[in-house]
Amino acid sequence: MKPVILVLLAAGRGVRFGENKLLYPVDGVPMYRHAADLALELDSVAGKKIVVTGYEEIRNELKADGFDAVMNSRPELGISHSVRLAAEAAEGTEGGICFLVCDQPWLTADTVRSLLEGWEQSGKGMGCLIFGDQPGNPAVFGEKYRGELKKLTGDRGGRQIMNRFPEDVFFYEAPWKKELQDVDTRESLGDREPDGRSSTGRL
Repeated sequence: MKPVILVLLAAGRGVRFGENKLLYPVDGVPMYRHAADLALELDSVAGKKIVVTGYEEIRNELKADGFDAVMNSRPELGISHSVRLAAEAAEGTEGGICFLVCDQPWLTADTVRSLLEGWEQSGKGMGCLIFGDQPGNPAVFGEKYRGELKKLTGDRGGRQIMNRFPEDVFFYEAPWKKELQDVDTRESLGDREPDGRSSTGRL
């Protein structure tokens, strides 16, 4: 499999959570550490590993783990700002860019690897996980979409591009619904949100 650039998006402010959720312990470790360890498991398919964050603690720890760290001092501009920073940091490195959010602690490396393998075999320009009819993260974008990634605005990120070119998107069905679940509130550390809906991460 051709190497891809793995990007961890770790700049969110966790407003709904009530504190910095990325540092909140899940199964005994800070939440962002689950995504970081997953990326390290995928080291054999990573041409480069990047973390975009606004937190010095995360930057320093992941730099020691071999990540290129990009500081996002304007998280209020939305996830698109982090995506643009990552796309700019990827310049000079070939390959697709796979974005991982750091609030999906139950995602597995096997599922991400299967997504990337299926995406490469499909020949399509983009790919993402899905469960049922609900798409989620991670999402991967081929080199031809780097220009589009750099033009994003607002808080919807790369999903805007997928919505414009749906015929060029590969979907990989996650084996377990909870792998797509993101943690937006303390309640979502359980299987369900308080209103009974499942919570899924969105790029």
